[in-house]
Amino acid sequence: STGMGGRHWTRAEVLTSPVFWLLLPMFLGPPAWGTALFFQQVHIAEVKGWPLVDYLALVPLMTFVSVVTTFVSGQMIDRFGSGLMARLYLLPLAATFMVMWAAESISMAAVAMILFGIGQGVQATLPAALWSEYYGTRHIGAIKAVSTSVMVLGSAFGPGVSGFLIDLGYSFPAQMPAIAAYFIVSMILAWVAVARVDRALATP
Repeated sequence: STGMGGRHWTRAEVLTSPVFWLLLPMFLGPPAWGTALFFQQVHIAEVKGWPLVDYLALVPLMTFVSVVTTFVSGQMIDRFGSGLMARLYLLPLAATFMVMWAAESISMAAVAMILFGIGQGVQATLPAALWSEYYGTRHIGAIKAVSTSVMVLGSAFGPGVSGFLIDLGYSFPAQMPAIAAYFIVSMILAWVAVARVDRALATP
């Protein structure tokens, strides 16, 4: 199926598309800061004063929510399109870091992990559907290779930046409001991108 403008975009064309660059922070953020959330788990438990075993016990909860959300988000994308999910799915991730920042108990941390699981579940289904819908399917392998490389880069970027700031004296929980702000800004950029795409897809 074709994408914007009723055509199949090549990878080179995608890299010159403003929509791609507007969406890039949305796809860079979850692997960057999600990986950091797990990479710094010992540090988080230590700063918060939680037993590490209690904090790690929340991971299966997050995994369960993520799996369920993967199936639900796939159905929602099929029904409503990837644009709606692109507009909204960073909200749970922004809330994750604000709740975890404010959390004083394991129960509040559990709420944060549930929110994170929701974001992770959507992340598992959204990128491939979005690139196909926006840029067509003929060159989808090459396009996904670029987006996946960005996500892998983010997985290395997040732990490195958070660890560097920890060494400077800023605990990872203290960094979390800024991370939440990153997600909010990325969501605003995604709204702008989806609005451009909606106009392009509506053009015969």
